[in-house]
Amino acid sequence: MPTAIEFIADRLPRVTVKDLRRFADTVEIRDAKAFAAELQAFVHERVEAVKLPASLESEPVRQALTRKAAALRADTRWAPSKTDVQRGRAVLLEAFNQPHNLPIPEFAKLANKSRQQIYKDIVARRLLALNVGPRGQKLPDWQLDSVKQQLTQTVLQKVEGIDHWTIYRALSEPLEGLGGRSPLDEVTHGTIDDVAEAVFNVLGVQAH
Repeated sequence: MPTAIEFIADRLPRVTVKDLRRFADTVEIRDAKAFAAELQAFVHERVEAVKLPASLESEPVRQALTRKAAALRADTRWAPSKTDVQRGRAVLLEAFNQPHNLPIPEFAKLANKSRQQIYKDIVARRLLALNVGPRGQKLPDWQLDSVKQQLTQTVLQKVEGIDHWTIYRALSEPLEGLGGRSPLDEVTHGTIDDVAEAVFNVLGVQAH
């Protein structure tokens, strides 16, 4: 029969690739899945190494732990409520309607390009485009700056499969690894690769 510690160890939450993002500013992770598995095994071993007093290894304690563990497991998977979805959509709409996010015709005019070329650049992942349902697409105006556009393109080319809103936030919000500055504020012509690396770390993506 397993001890109380073994019981706890066997029910520890799995370490996921997403969990590893908290280490992004301190270590370089080359294989996120392998590192998560090794970290899980390490934590499991350390927990099992703990020696509990005999009084805590009794059957009543084990039964109490079993009941508490069962109470923590939900009968059904969590799903966002209608209110949660509406709140999330409201947040996206607020960001979507910020003045720096430009409709394609306006962005094309300022970029001195045709709309067709802008659409091609979006499809080729050279430009970041945002959308919220049927409201069309908008492009952050920072992409009119050649250096910031190059940073955006560098990130887009490496993170296929990650939605554009996540990339938008990773580029525009402050990062600890950049001294509390956003990648867009920090990047210069000579630091594109380094700043992109910081963004990849936040997104949990290996650049190499």
